[in-house]
Amino acid sequence: MAALMMACTVAKQNSNNNERINPKEEHKATSDGSFNSLAISKVTILPSAQMTIELENSSKKPLKLWDESNSWGAACWRVLVIREGKVKTFFRNPDQGFTKNNPTFVEIAAGGHIERKLDLNGGNWCGLGRCSIYNERGFGGEKVSFESNDMLIIIYDVPSTQEARDEGVWFGVIAATATVQ
Repeated sequence: MAALMMACTVAKQNSNNNERINPKEEHKATSDGSFNSLAISKVTILPSAQMTIELENSSKKPLKLWDESNSWGAACWRVLVIREGKVKTFFRNPDQGFTKNNPTFVEIAAGGHIERKLDLNGGNWCGLGRCSIYNERGFGGEKVSFESNDMLIIIYDVPSTQEARDEGVWFGVIAATATVQ
């Protein structure tokens, strides 16, 4: 019950660092010009280092994102935890095994959103000086937890690849901040 009471929901505190000096450049990112159409619109945080992230498509066209069950979409998340002036960095483990690895994607409807659940203790994350495997809880026996006043920076970083260009999948970097209450 205490964990639910400590949950923090932050809406519309996002920072899209896809800003361009030359506005004509923004339409080179994807074939449909949707480079700046994706934003993190809501972040829900639990002290157990679990987060629910809402990704919002602000365009008038559907937006494709890589499915997280393949190598193109699996390692795109980063979480920075700032506590008492010190930064701890966590990122999805890029060294994962896949039973079948195809460049598949999900689609967000025009004006729609999709939720992503992140669990820093849930396996396939790197942090605290090591990378966990898919079925490991925590990092070598040490679990991460969030404390009141921790500031989080959540980053979704999708590199430009030939497959992204061929499939019209979104690529770029977006971020949001949230403070644990």
